[in-house]
Amino acid sequence: MSFSISNFLSDPFAITTVSFGLISAIIAIAGAGAANQSDFPHFSWWGIVYQIVVIIIILLLYLCNTIELYKFTLVGLISIAFIYNTNSINWLIYTTNDSGFLCCAAGCILLSIVNLIWILYFGGHPESPTNQFIDSFSLKSHNHGHLNSNHNLDDDNYVNVNPVTLPHHSSSSNLQVGSPQFQDNNLRQSQLTTNNRSTNTPYMSSSQLNGLENFSSSDVRDLNNSNPPNSFRYKAKALYSYDANPEDINEISFFKDEILEVEDIEGKWWQARRSNGQVGICPSNYVKLLD
Repeated sequence: MSFSISNFLSDPFAITTVSFGLISAIIAIAGAGAANQSDFPHFSWWGIVYQIVVIIIILLLYLCNTIELYKFTLVGLISIAFIYNTNSINWLIYTTNDSGFLCCAAGCILLSIVNLIWILYFGGHPESPTNQFIDSFSLKSHNHGHLNSNHNLDDDNYVNVNPVTLPHHSSSSNLQVGSPQFQDNNLRQSQLTTNNRSTNTPYMSSSQLNGLENFSSSDVRDLNNSNPPNSFRYKAKALYSYDANPEDINEISFFKDEILEVEDIEGKWWQARRSNGQVGICPSNYVKLLD
């Protein structure tokens, strides 16, 4: 848990809804204070105070970057506030024409609107259309981003990976020009050059991997062992279980509460490694960085 004002300021949805909620609560309090207290319903005062407490809780969760962990709890708390506000609106509007009553009712109507928005957002799945649209404006890389099985994202949202280095054969200098071994070696070298020049796509396609099937098992072991063991600097905990897209060989599946080693955490898809050594990419809004 990292308390930072940037966690809140980097999310336009949080800034808009929390600010709108605070302004609405101020309007409701001003109207309640100006109303005739002998006729003013006491449960409306309690509903306004309860609503302010809920708004403060949401603000603190955003500041601590733990809003994802309490979404379902917030739905219950906000639903109670929504009921208080709607009951107050019905009482304040139809009881009297006092200006204080009507001002408080206007504040409660605005609070009901923001509560309804919060219920739809916090109660929705991260892949729902409404959540995807709202999260598209967020400046944060986690949090409740849009998942696309085809990864049709901007290039700077992709995970950067180190270029694959093919194993070096010390015996290549002894190959005779024109021999099948010599031609095969040249083919591998040309494919390596092509792959290293392909900077527009972070992962090699199946067409770029043609020729690798000619390597022996020892070559594959050398290739796997060439990755630095400490290249994953961070650890993350899975918030939900995730099943990899079977059509994308770059994705990995994982279970809820599983600890992953991650790297390149700036985009919506992070490079990750499971405890069994499986390496691939995972959606950033399904995991949470550990301190």
